[in-house]
Amino acid sequence: MSRKKKKETSSTGVYALCITVGVFVGLGLTPLMGNLLGMVAIGGIAGASAAFLINKNARNPSQKRHH
Repeated sequence: MSRKKKKETSSTGVYALCITVGVFVGLGLTPLMGNLLGMVAIGGIAGASAAFLINKNARNPSQKRHH
């Protein structure tokens, strides 16, 4: 029997989800800060960086600590 190759998780979906959440959080914080474009941009950047960190950890499982 042949071994099945392990499927890689799709990073595109993670990026889309995190950026969307970041944009909506930015829209929610707009009344507090008063700057729509700035808060949406900050939320999108925060979402993209969160997605990058999630994908970075998912790609390098060998760096996890073993107890």
